[in-house]
Amino acid sequence: MDPIIGYIATGVISLTVGLLLQFLKSKPRLKYFLPGTFLFQINEPRADIRTDSLTIENFGLKTATNIEIIHKDKPDHFQFSQAIGFSESTNPDGSHITKIPSLGPKEHVNIQYLSHAKAPVLLNIRSDSGTAKQIQVRFLPVFPMWFNVGACALTLVGLGTTAYGLYTLGMIIYGIT
Repeated sequence: MDPIIGYIATGVISLTVGLLLQFLKSKPRLKYFLPGTFLFQINEPRADIRTDSLTIENFGLKTATNIEIIHKDKPDHFQFSQAIGFSESTNPDGSHITKIPSLGPKEHVNIQYLSHAKAPVLLNIRSDSGTAKQIQVRFLPVFPMWFNVGACALTLVGLGTTAYGLYTLGMIIYGIT
C-alpha cells in the first residue's frame, strides 16, 4: 500500500473522531413542554380563570446556568412546583423575565400559571448554552421489565444476524473463501 494513502486515511479518521467527540461532548440541553391549559368559566361573579403549566428539563449531562423564561407581559400569578430560587426583572419593552440560576443534569422544574386578566404569552426560554427547544409530549404505556429486556435481546439478535448476512454476502461477492 502506498504510504500517502495511509497518511490520508489517518488524517480522515482523526478528523472524524475529533468531530464525533465534539458532537458527543457533555453539554446542557434544555427542552420544555406545555403539558396543559384549562379555562374555568365561573358564573358568580362572572369571571374566566385560566391555568397553564410549563415544564423545563435539562436533558444534557452538564448543568445549565442562567436560565431565563421570557413572557410578553408579567403573568398574573405563577408558582414553582419545587422549591427553587428565582428572580424577576422587566425589560424596557415590557417583557417579563424569570431567572433561574441553574438546573442540573436530568433535573426539571415545573411552573404553574394562574391568570384572570390576560393569558401568559411565552416568548422564549434560554440559558448560557443557548435557546431551549420545545418538544411535543404524549402519554406512553410503561411496559414490564421482562418485555423491555426481551425486546432489547431480539433487537441485538437481529442486528447480529444482519451484520453476519452482510459479511457473508460480501465474501460471496468478492469471492473470498
